[in-house]
Order: sequence, then structure tokens, then C-alpha cells
Amino acid sequence: MRIILMQIKQYLYLFVAADFICALIAGSYINMKALNIRPISIIAVFIMLYPMLTGMAVERVKTATKNYKLILSTLFLAFIVASATAFLISRTILANEPDLALAMVLVGAIPCSNMLIGWTGIADASVENAIVIAVSGLCLLPILSPILVRISGGAIIPIPTYRLAGNLMLYILIPLILGYLTRKRIITAKGMPYFMELKKVFPGISATGILIIIFFSVGKVARIILHKPVLFLLVAAALLSYYLIQLAIAVLAAKVLRFPYEMGIILLLGAMASSQAISLAIAATMFSSLTVFALSFKPMLQVFFILGVIYGMGPWLKRFWGTKSALKTD
Repeated sequence: MRIILMQIKQYLYLFVAADFICALIAGSYINMKALNIRPISIIAVFIMLYPMLTGMAVERVKTATKNYKLILSTLFLAFIVASATAFLISRTILANEPDLALAMVLVGAIPCSNMLIGWTGIADASVENAIVIAVSGLCLLPILSPILVRISGGAIIPIPTYRLAGNLMLYILIPLILGYLTRKRIITAKGMPYFMELKKVFPGISATGILIIIFFSVGKVARIILHKPVLFLLVAAALLSYYLIQLAIAVLAAKVLRFPYEMGIILLLGAMASSQAISLAIAATMFSSLTVFALSFKPMLQVFFILGVIYGMGPWLKRFWGTKSALKTD
């Protein structure tokens, strides 16, 4: 089981693609339209978020670097600018598909949390700064995201703002508290080396929850999707446009703010990456299966796009922004 979970973590985009195809096939042969997937989604949400937040060392924020200029500018791009970009795309490319447009709104309003730390490590940047940004963003989600979704998506579909805020509090605070207590208990009983070894399977467990939600949600609308294949192109075009716009804005913003590569790449990653687990949790328990279908594309495209930026544009970004050997705290 451990090997399987590690494989799911490493090749999530491939598992999502396979899961997506299986859901389309199953949904085309089995009529899943009347299936009530809410109980399944609630269980899958807990499977997604509890391990993810157990692995997040929230207490490290106290000792992490506090580069306020970088933190504030990244959060601004991740919440405000990203929501404006998503709003623009939802009103243009997806203007005639309200359920897909709402998925785009969720992408912009629910930025990345723990994955920012992972991407920052891959990009050889300051993980300490990424931890502060990730935890700060997680705390702001229940406050800012309902407002942003209401502003951007209220004209598309009626948004139950208070219910959305309550669900975000539920999905974040309960797993976060349970995760903190679980982590503390394991470390006290077994020690940090044991926990760090156990932590390696947490992303795989979280990804299993993602696969469950995608399978049942996509299967539920499979016949609609297969009868209207243009939906695939619309979603792909919308997501690709979103990433390209956010990439351009972040590159220019880092240059204007005179961030070196070690800081600029964090700003860029924070501006582009959004939380797959939390956005899926909200979509699966509050909105339509077509909204979940649109969000199901994101892990595949996001992984390839961000890796392409890190490895393909990395050398150019280092020349464009410059580098420095040590980060200074503002």
C-alpha cells in the first residue's frame, strides 16, 4: 500500500488522467446522473484535507523568515489579482457555460496552500518564506475566498456566501486542528524521524480523496460531456489562459519590486498555483458536477505548466530578475 501511495503522489497527473477516462467510460455505460454523491464527497474531502494538514508544520511559522514585502505581494497576487484574472476569463471564454465559469472563479479565489512549499523546494527557493505564505493564505481562505467568489461568481450562479464561508471554516479548521494534534501525538510517541518517514505517504492519501471525487463527479456528467466535447476545449483554453496571464503579471511584478530569483519565483508560484483539494471540496459539496469536471483538468495542466516554468524558464528568469546568495528580511 505504501508503494502505491508513493506512486500516486509522484505521478498524480497520470492517475488523474486515468481516473478521468475511467469515469467517462463508466458514466457512459452506467446512468449515474441520479446518484447522490454528496455523502461520498464529504468522506473524500476528509481523506483529502486531513493528511494534507497533518503534514503541514504550522508551528514553523514562528521561526520562519518573515519577508513582509514578499509575503504581502504574493498574497495580493494569489487572491486579488488571480480572482480578477479568473473573473475576466469566466466572462469571456466561459461566458456561455455558467458551471464551467464558476469553476474558473474557484480557481482564482482559492490559492495554493501546502503545494506552494513543495514547488518552492523544487525551484531551489526559500522554503521558509513559502511556509509563512502558505499558512497565511490558509488562514485567509475562510475570510477572503467567500467574498471573492461572491463578487466574481454572484452574477453567474447564486452564491450562498455564509454557507461557503462555513464550509471553508469546516474543511480547513477541523482538519488543521486534528492534523496538529495528530502530528504532535505521533512525534511525542514515536519521534520526529518516524513522523517524517510517515509523512511521505500523506500526499498519496490526500490524492486518493481527489481521485474519488473526480471519478464520481465526472461519471455523473459523463453523458453530457461526451455529447458536447467542445467542453474539453473550453476548459483547457480557460485554464491555459489563466496560467499565462498570471505568469506574465508575476514576472513583471517581481521585476518592478526588484525581487531576485529566490524571491521572484515564490511570487510567481503563489500567483499561479491554486489549491486542488480545497476547490474540489467546495465544488463537490456545494456546486454542480460540471464545475467539478472543469476543476478535474487542473492538476494535469497545472503540474505540466509549473514544471515547464521552473525548468524551462528558470535560467531566463535568473538572468531577468538576477540572483543573490542570501535573502534579506524587510
